[in-house]
Amino acid sequence: MYGFTDVDLQGVGTVVSIGNFDGVHIGHQAVIGSAVQSALEMGLMSVVCTFDPHTRVFLRPDASPRLLETFDQRLQAIEELGVDIVVVIPFSDTVAEFPRDNFIYEFLGAALGTVELHVSEGFTFGAGGAGDVEYLERVAPQNGFKLRVVGPVMAGSRAISSTRVRDAVAEGRVSDAAEFLGRPFALVGEVVAGMGRGRGLNAPTANLKLTNAFVPGNGVYVTEARLAGVSYKAVSNVGTRPTFGPEGELTVETHLLDCEIELCGKQLELAFLEKLRDEIKFESPDALATQIAEDVRRASNYVEISDDNLRYTASVSSEVRDGKESGT
Repeated sequence: MYGFTDVDLQGVGTVVSIGNFDGVHIGHQAVIGSAVQSALEMGLMSVVCTFDPHTRVFLRPDASPRLLETFDQRLQAIEELGVDIVVVIPFSDTVAEFPRDNFIYEFLGAALGTVELHVSEGFTFGAGGAGDVEYLERVAPQNGFKLRVVGPVMAGSRAISSTRVRDAVAEGRVSDAAEFLGRPFALVGEVVAGMGRGRGLNAPTANLKLTNAFVPGNGVYVTEARLAGVSYKAVSNVGTRPTFGPEGELTVETHLLDCEIELCGKQLELAFLEKLRDEIKFESPDALATQIAEDVRRASNYVEISDDNLRYTASVSSEVRDGKESGT
């Protein structure tokens, strides 16, 4: 992995794709996979350039999107696509004000040695977003690189986008989100001590101190917990525990179905597979305990997911990883 200021690939010959790639959904995978496949065919290096922070987070902090993944999750997902080099561009005022012509000459040309550039139809760059696909089509030949524009990947009649994934997750439609991402939506964080209420309800839980800024809508979910490379079937609650008093802070609590192990202080990845129900306020803890037992039963009966179909942060779509293009 390289930063914006220390990369020098002149003379190497690269196939480049550029974007924020929030979520690394199947539309992003089509762009990156296209570049990776082309690089393999030409015997060149594949390079993905992404930004940190996300360009909209920097430019519009008061109206920026809550990101679908942590930065580390994004890098893992990109690298799992078979990319040779990831260049992280630290987005700043300097980068935001970089003229589009300079971006072509100094970065794509002098720094990266770009032979071929792969972008989405809506790609923009340079000061004020003045660089776009139309501009690239005009200047690519005279700057010695080819341009490949990768079309959107569709689900139904609409293109896959980070916003569409975000809407699905926020509404609890995590199975739809998994379709759009090519893998389940996942949270990561450290397991911390809770108030111990789960044990009193015959369902001890691991409380996740989240690294992610974006979580599914409140409710109870069938989940898969991954700890140190081992997966466990689980049921998880996202919400404010209304049965126990006034609405409190948002928590994510997970109960492992098949075992009870000490998790406190450990890093956990939690993949969301299916929503069981909304979070509701029960008349008593006993009524909640009865419902939790039913939630556990339903989660236990959830159709077993094979390793080939259940993909986590660092396991993106095999079709793209194997170099098959989509949406072009």
